[in-house]
Amino acid sequence: MCDFKQAGKGGQRRQMRRYIIIIGAMKSGTTTLFDLLQHHPAISPSLDKEPGFFAFEEKFALGFDWFDGLFEFDPDVHRYRLEASTDYTKTPFVTGAWNRMTADPSVEVKLLYIMRHPLRRIESHANHTQRKRKEIGQIVSPRPYHGLDAGLSPVSLMVSAYATQLDAYAQARAADNLHWLTLEDLTSDPETTLATVWRFLDLEPPEPVEEIEARNASENRRELHPVWGRITRNRQLLLAAKALLPPRARDRIKSLFDRKVTAEGRFSLTEEESAALTILLDGEMARLRQEYGVDTKRLWGL
Repeated sequence: MCDFKQAGKGGQRRQMRRYIIIIGAMKSGTTTLFDLLQHHPAISPSLDKEPGFFAFEEKFALGFDWFDGLFEFDPDVHRYRLEASTDYTKTPFVTGAWNRMTADPSVEVKLLYIMRHPLRRIESHANHTQRKRKEIGQIVSPRPYHGLDAGLSPVSLMVSAYATQLDAYAQARAADNLHWLTLEDLTSDPETTLATVWRFLDLEPPEPVEEIEARNASENRRELHPVWGRITRNRQLLLAAKALLPPRARDRIKSLFDRKVTAEGRFSLTEEESAALTILLDGEMARLRQEYGVDTKRLWGL
């Protein structure tokens, strides 16, 4: 399924690299969406779901040979490579992602932006960063405490400013290379919601999904020991395990590194905080409705 495009006056042909990039808001269902898409036979998922290749200059400087090494891409089988890095929608703390995505004329991207009720996202963000201590890439947050008693993180507030985050991809939207969806629609009506995704990607839908189970939820969170992260960053070891071990055996080994993790603190907004944030985000919600066609009142009552 190799794809080629004419380039230059001499008609020189070059192979196109096509990527599906989930640029969704942090803690809005990016892992769930990644899991649903990765099983499509025409899609090759990244071994590292969230590489952040286009987010940071030091990562981008590693080059496409390094990036493409994260995928088991077979040009005779696959049409797209798939990744999901939430750092791509953390303006103004992370900038330049779209410019990097379009720097190489042999690269084409399809962007999927998934959103969630912005206040519920903020609560989940606080819980997540209290456990991980990271809000941007692998940078350790300077905030010693991320519970809501300490006030709202500036990063968290801007991640919920969905219209502002979408503004950074205006050119992608103009070229019909950006599609938005919400976690609420994905969980309440997965078949219809995913049908719009498959049309956007120009792919035949796989078997219908009957029920969506939220992944990477902050509540009752279980995490893998850091040793597992070091193991899975070894690409050769990952490929060997995938080739030699059946899925059940791999899952059994992975479960040995599983541990329950809880975060201490307050991660639910009070009525007063919710009211204040609703007022603060009112302009963002209005622009989402008017400029992007997101029915924020139906979805979130905002």
